[in-house]
Amino acid sequence: MDSPEDLSDEELLAMLTPQQLAQLDRTIGETFSDGGVDRVEALFALAQVYSMRAAQRDETSALALLQLAAAMRRRAEDIASRTA
Repeated sequence: MDSPEDLSDEELLAMLTPQQLAQLDRTIGETFSDGGVDRVEALFALAQVYSMRAAQRDETSALALLQLAAAMRRRAEDIASRTA
């Protein structure tokens, strides 16, 4: 397997089952909506932070952080497309 940092968002998310991806999306929405963070700009910024933090972690933790970041970017893109 490539290093987690070398994988695209699509590859990272494809590693998850549909149920895991749905749960991750629900968790992102529930966790960040109360504080007003479930917005396009905020999600992209948080995804960038998680991506940078992944470089400081072991491979398993990095993979999880990068999958979370990819899911955040996917959610941000979905929100942006619905408001455009």
